[in-house]
Amino acid sequence: MNIQFRIGLRTIKTGIAVAIALSFSWYVFDIYSGMGAVAAIVAMQPTIHRSFKMFFNRVFGTILGLVCGLVVVATLGANPLTIGLAVIVSLVFNSMIGRTDMSTFAAFAIVLMFESPTADYVHYALTRSLLTVVGVLSAVAVNYIVFPPHYENRLMLLVKKTTQQLMEDWRSLVKDDAKLLAVRKQVLKHEEMMLMLQEDQKYPLVTSGQSEPFIELKQLVDLEDKLLLLLESIASHRDIPMTDEQEKMLGQEIDFLLSHHYDVIFSHERKQSMFSFDEEVNEAKDIINGHLLDYREQLEKMK
Repeated sequence: MNIQFRIGLRTIKTGIAVAIALSFSWYVFDIYSGMGAVAAIVAMQPTIHRSFKMFFNRVFGTILGLVCGLVVVATLGANPLTIGLAVIVSLVFNSMIGRTDMSTFAAFAIVLMFESPTADYVHYALTRSLLTVVGVLSAVAVNYIVFPPHYENRLMLLVKKTTQQLMEDWRSLVKDDAKLLAVRKQVLKHEEMMLMLQEDQKYPLVTSGQSEPFIELKQLVDLEDKLLLLLESIASHRDIPMTDEQEKMLGQEIDFLLSHHYDVIFSHERKQSMFSFDEEVNEAKDIINGHLLDYREQLEKMK
């Protein structure tokens, strides 16, 4: 059995945030509760932007839920029916203000509020709200200040690996839909990572979104997608009638483009003018030509 043991940075950051939240809870507020730690775990997101978004949803959702719970209980008393009614009120209110992303946290706060060992629900609600804020702030601080996430190097390696696979195996890939679908899933993951990088560009501790390496990486991800779209188009139209000469010309055109694509990714010294494309487009069906031209245009942007 081959068991791979790997500890990611996010795993370590989550543990640190939990330790900080519990330390404040135990030693500063003298409250032995895990609510702050739970809030820290939930708020530890893969990007800084998502951590801040979770901070807003968690804190304000908790406050809203506790207010709804206290109002309903103060009016109707505390029993299972009124607690359920308080949850309904909080969910409806979240829907009315268009913040359904806070609904879960509001309902969660109401239920936990009534775990109070005493009838002093107000004090219990306030202390738990404070712990929630401490837990979320611990996660945001660790994620943003201590170890801000960077995916650039990892994404570049993944793009190089997938693109090289497309270059080496494109003739077999266009004949195998299952393998082509597997590559598409890889590219979608790359685009998701690119989206996460873009989300964090407005924060000072993250590299500027206008930096040359970031722009180049985005272009490479786009170029990878253009290449895959071309191969998917060829695969979906592989039964169209083409002469041997047309197939040969199409293959030569793709190989020509791939050679430049390889240079774009793996060459460290680029020539001033790398591309000199002819105006003619090989004779093939319009839909394939469309993707071929799209791919070529993206390559030209990488001069």
